[in-house]
Amino acid sequence: MSQDKAVILDQLESIFQDTFTDNTYAFSANTTRDDIEEWDSLSHIRLLTAIEANFGVQFDLDEIGNMTDVATIVDLLHQKLA
Repeated sequence: MSQDKAVILDQLESIFQDTFTDNTYAFSANTTRDDIEEWDSLSHIRLLTAIEANFGVQFDLDEIGNMTDVATIVDLLHQKLA
């Protein structure tokens, strides 16, 4: 993982901690929706809204539908911020 992606991952961890009240999951690039019980459709929107605000980006509908794991989110942010 490049340094840029590592920085993105660190910032995402903070956003995940703010979005989800149950922090018993192990956050990493391999974390998926299946790992976080509260990651449902409503919290997905809250999560993406927080990510967009934090990074100053906007996601389209196709991107939103594919964002089911941290690695995908990091990759999309890396592309948008490049």
